Amino acid sequence: MVGGQIFRDAPALLLLPFMTDALGVPAAIAGLAIFAPKIWVVFADPLAGIASDRMSTRWGRRRPFMFWGALLTVALFLLMFHVPIFEGPVARAVYVSAIYTLALTAFAAFSVPYLTMGSEMTTNAHERTRLMAFRVAFMATGLIVGGYAAAIRDYGGTGTAGYSFMAWIMGAICIVTMMATVFATAKAPYVDRHETSLGLLAQFKLALENRPFLILLSAAFLQRLAEGVGYAAIIYFHIYVLKQPLTILGTMVLFISLAAIFSQPMWVAACARFGKMKVYVISLLLYCAAFALWLIPGPAVWLIFLIGALNGLFNSAFILTALSMLTDTVDYDRARTGLNREGAFNGVWLASEKVAFAFGTLIMGLVLSLSGYVEADTGISLSQPETAVFGITVGYVLLPIVFHLSSLILLRLYKLPEVKA
Repeated sequence: MVGGQIFRDAPALLLLPFMTDALGVPAAIAGLAIFAPKIWVVFADPLAGIASDRMSTRWGRRRPFMFWGALLTVALFLLMFHVPIFEGPVARAVYVSAIYTLALTAFAAFSVPYLTMGSEMTTNAHERTRLMAFRVAFMATGLIVGGYAAAIRDYGGTGTAGYSFMAWIMGAICIVTMMATVFATAKAPYVDRHETSLGLLAQFKLALENRPFLILLSAAFLQRLAEGVGYAAIIYFHIYVLKQPLTILGTMVLFISLAAIFSQPMWVAACARFGKMKVYVISLLLYCAAFALWLIPGPAVWLIFLIGALNGLFNSAFILTALSMLTDTVDYDRARTGLNREGAFNGVWLASEKVAFAFGTLIMGLVLSLSGYVEADTGISLSQPETAVFGITVGYVLLPIVFHLSSLILLRLYKLPEVKA
C-alpha cells in the first residue's frame, strides 16, 4: 500500500514542523492539534470495519469503501497543506486539525477494508505471512517516497509554498497507487466466511475477550507510540542535531526501505524455521541496539545511512511478525467462537495504531515546548537553545528505545498455539 504509507508518513514527518515553522503555531498547541484528530479514529476505524462487514455489492464488501476512501483522502490531504489566511496561530491550528480529522476519517474507509482483505484471501497461517511480506514491501516503497517529502518541500520553496508543492506531488502519487490497489484486488482470492457484524462497543469488548489479541495489541501500541514520537522528531533531529540537509534524510529513508524490502524473504523463512515470536523478540532487541547508535556525536554520512539500513532491516521484521500474528489471533477467535469477525479486530488494531501515533506527536510537541523550542512563521529554521536540541534527542532516540523495550515485557505474556491451515 504505497499511497497509504505516504499518507501516513507525510503528515507524521511534516505536519508538526509545518505548524511550528511555517504557521507559527506553538509546539504544544501544534501537538494537541494533531493529537485530537487521531483520537477520533478510535471511533472511525471500528466504524469503517462495521460498515464494510455489512456491505454487500457486486464489487465486493471492501473495494467500494477503498475507492471512495482513496478519493476523499487525497482531496483532504491537499486541503490540509493549503491553509487560508487566518489571524493568529490558534485559528490556523484549528483549521489544520479539522481537515486532518476529515482526512483520517476518509483514510479509515480505505485502510480498514484493505487490512481486512489479508485475512480473507486465505485460511493458511504461513500463506498469510507471505501476504504480509508483500504488504510490508509495498509499505517500504511508500516509505521511500514519503522520505523525500521534506526534500521536495525544500525544492518547492520556503514557507507555505514549499508545503503546497509537496502536497501536490505526494497527492498525485497517492491517488495513483491507492486506486491501483483498488483495481488490482478485483480478482483477488476470497474466502467467504459469513462474517459476523458487530457494533462499536461490541468490537472493543471483543478485543478484551481475546487475550492473545489484547496482549499483541498492547505491545504493538507501545511500538507505534515509539514510532509516533520518532516520526514527529525526525525532521528536527536531522536539522538541529545531525545538522544535515534534508536530502540526506531522504537518502537515509531509501536505505531503510531497501533493507526492509529485500529482507522480507529472509524474515519469512526465519519465521517458518524459528517461529514468529522468536523472530519478533530478537529483531526488536537488535532494532533498539541499532537505534542507540544515533547517540554517537556528529556521525558521518555513511554511518547515518548504515544506521538507517539496520533500522529498516530489523523494523521490517517485527512489523511483519506482528501483522502475521494479528491474523493468527483472528483465526484463534474464529476457532474459539465459530464466528468470523475480521473487520472488527482489524478496525480495533488500526485505531490503536493511530492513537499511539497521536500520543507520540503530542508527547513530542510537549517535549519541544518544555525544552524551549522557538517557533516561526517563515518556514526558515531558527537557531535553537541547547535545551531544545537535547529535547529533540530525547524525543527521537531515548523515548522510542524505552517504549520498544517496554513492549517486550508484554510479549512475554503472549501464548497462542500455531494456527492450523
